[in-house]
Amino acid sequence: MPLLQRPSMRGFIAAIFGVGVLRFILTVAGFPNSTVKYVSMSAVIAAGAVYFAIRTKTHKERLYVTYLLILPYMIIEVLALGYTWLTGQQTIFHAPEYSMGFSIMWHTLGHLVGGLTWEPLMLFVLMEVIWAVYAVGAHLFSRG
Repeated sequence: MPLLQRPSMRGFIAAIFGVGVLRFILTVAGFPNSTVKYVSMSAVIAAGAVYFAIRTKTHKERLYVTYLLILPYMIIEVLALGYTWLTGQQTIFHAPEYSMGFSIMWHTLGHLVGGLTWEPLMLFVLMEVIWAVYAVGAHLFSRG
């Protein structure tokens, strides 16, 4: 079954979107960043990376998964940064601890470029390491 048709892949994509929307709603509603930071798309992506590192069969599938996991995050992130850019209302998405001192324009462009290049590739490397550790462990334990 193609990856995008798997209920597990759709579930992770929906969860990333859902958590991102909730994060946006909470920050716009005025909840402090110290609370909103626990509504984490990164945590859902990490869980998906572990799950799919083990459940996919090929390197190509794992690479494809990284884009499917990063894409909803990037969409929410860029839309939320766009909201901050257009309205001037500060959100957690452009808080000093997450923007590394960049202007809203450079922060937004950085997410667009990073979301299509280094972010999925770094996630792919992480998934490959998880897959390798799992494969070696499964092989050792299957030998008795």
